[in-house]
Amino acid sequence: MKKFHAVVMAAQRVGVVNELAADAGVSHKCLIHMAGKKLVEHVLDCLDQSPEIEQVTISIDQLDVLDGVPAYERMKAAGKARVVLAGADLYSSFVAAVEGDGLLPALVTTADNVVLSPAMVAHFCSEIHKAHARSAIAMTEKKVLLDVYPDGQRRFHRFADNEYSNCNLYAIMDRETVNLVSVFRTGGQFAKSLYRVLKAFGVWNAVAYRFAVYGLDKSMERMSKKFKTSIIAVRMPFPEAPIDVDNFRSKKLAAEILASRQAK
Repeated sequence: MKKFHAVVMAAQRVGVVNELAADAGVSHKCLIHMAGKKLVEHVLDCLDQSPEIEQVTISIDQLDVLDGVPAYERMKAAGKARVVLAGADLYSSFVAAVEGDGLLPALVTTADNVVLSPAMVAHFCSEIHKAHARSAIAMTEKKVLLDVYPDGQRRFHRFADNEYSNCNLYAIMDRETVNLVSVFRTGGQFAKSLYRVLKAFGVWNAVAYRFAVYGLDKSMERMSKKFKTSIIAVRMPFPEAPIDVDNFRSKKLAAEILASRQAK
């Protein structure tokens, strides 16, 4: 089974001062301290402990931001981690991160995905290989999340079969499928804008999404046809999987989860 190259998106949005970073007195959200480590360290340590991951690239808008961060320095010294300069959007940042030989398949996540665990990585990668998919997105059912964390998420993607939350975990398996990521040129929060769904996925698919015409798997089949590839949604049985450090509410919840893990 071929190992993955992990891409960690850590750049600040152009022209936007992140309120969590400002509140913590740091330049980048990924440098916020939580449960004994910086946010990006939690993610890097998880990837370093995951047998499915061979190497890691951190995409960031300032190359020296991670200098002195212990997890990064350790992995860099071992030849397992590097940083690349982020582009103007998610698509160009991803392309820059995988430019070169041996950098696919790629698993993509974010530097604020601090409760990501090796078990989550293993499940995601295993399901992709089983399905022989060329791209994938991790999703958790609304009930799985809210049964354990009632305040875990406020927005969900509604489909005919269920409601789901995105887990900030994606995979692109081959060079021909890299262009699929171009739908994320302006960000990934499609649930907030019907216009963005319309522009990215086409009129009928946008209407189908808006009115939950299809189930999740059928929707992935339609996306596969549109983009001429194979896209699957990997259902994550982990209630923590959709929780990242996106705002003050989710930051508090993520800190509680990490503290609970450490206590165990």
